[in-house]
Amino acid sequence: MVTTVLSSLFISLATGQGVALASEPVVERRVGVLAMPIGSFDTDDGLGFGGRAEIILREPGHEPYKAAWMAQGFATFRGYQNHELRYDRLDLGPEGRNRLMVYGAWRQWLNDGYWGVGNGTVREATYAQEFEADDPHRKRYRYTLKQPFVHATLQHELGESSPWSVYGAVNPKYSAIETYDGSLLEEQQPYGMAGGLAIQLMAGVIHDTREPEIAPRQGHLIELGGRLSPALQGQAGGFAGVMASARGYRPLGTRVVAAGRIMGEYLAGDVPFYEMVHWSGLRPIQGIGGSKTVRGMSFGRFRAPGKAVANAELRVHTASWTLLGRPFDVELASFADAATVFGASDDATAPAPTLPVHPAAGVGVHVIFDHSFVGCLDVGWALDPVLTADGTLEQEPTLGLYMAFDHAF
Repeated sequence: MVTTVLSSLFISLATGQGVALASEPVVERRVGVLAMPIGSFDTDDGLGFGGRAEIILREPGHEPYKAAWMAQGFATFRGYQNHELRYDRLDLGPEGRNRLMVYGAWRQWLNDGYWGVGNGTVREATYAQEFEADDPHRKRYRYTLKQPFVHATLQHELGESSPWSVYGAVNPKYSAIETYDGSLLEEQQPYGMAGGLAIQLMAGVIHDTREPEIAPRQGHLIELGGRLSPALQGQAGGFAGVMASARGYRPLGTRVVAAGRIMGEYLAGDVPFYEMVHWSGLRPIQGIGGSKTVRGMSFGRFRAPGKAVANAELRVHTASWTLLGRPFDVELASFADAATVFGASDDATAPAPTLPVHPAAGVGVHVIFDHSFVGCLDVGWALDPVLTADGTLEQEPTLGLYMAFDHAF
């Protein structure tokens, strides 16, 4: 089965006076505009289209830019939507040590996935096959989630040109859940079914030596943070947790970069089932599975209050040319991903597996336009446990195709 996340056909039209390279000093004020059509396909959400536009303002003394704006609209024929507005402003305050990022989004999934809670959840062989579009068997592991939210982050650099910074964030979010007749979610009714309004408060500390910030070739990014979501209404809050993440980048000659990441998070309290696959941090991501964590695994395939991911990637620069007067680079990548979830305890809906780590591997093509805009086409293969009719467990290979913005890490 081919599964995708929000995808981008990295076909671009650039206008304006030009954008300076992220790794080169800016000597004059410049504005860059990039407009892109967006397209995706997967077997659950179907074919989708939309558009994305970005504006970057560069001025001398501001790296990688002074301000950036992004607007996106995207929808599929089967009900997935992701519409976003984003503003990123650097060098705020009298000493220019503050960075503000605010974005709001409307997201909905009519085919979000739920396979149970815990590290040993399996698919039943009866439902682990292809069905016609109107066959109710397709909905066994599916439900609807509508989730509008706003995320605002203020980051403060602890000294002039210091790699140390601290941040605080607020994330109001509303979640609405609907189940399908005969679905696993309807049967199990985990905590979070009532949805509702949540306000998550996040804070953390970062040590960042990446060069450059976008598409790094060397350095590291280490982050330690936490989040708190007080109980307000429904079943959307009432939990807190800590997370840690470390990314590293090392050049191997002039054309090859070895990149790696390890990260983990643990949440305590009343954790909604849909929050178990969301990460906190300066730039929150989603998933155990999908384009940002384990490529080849269905998004949300495994969930629990605790989760950990490890990634290794080899990026090889293969070609460069000029597109509309700006640099356009292509790199090939090979990668290996792995994940585990833990801490479900009595809430686990399946016994612990013999294989506690869920691996994946794959290859990709990445394009970097003007050292500022990154588009990735990754293909990953993972293993998905399927319980057969005679009670044996088989590891079924699964395939994921992802066309997305930005590197996975």
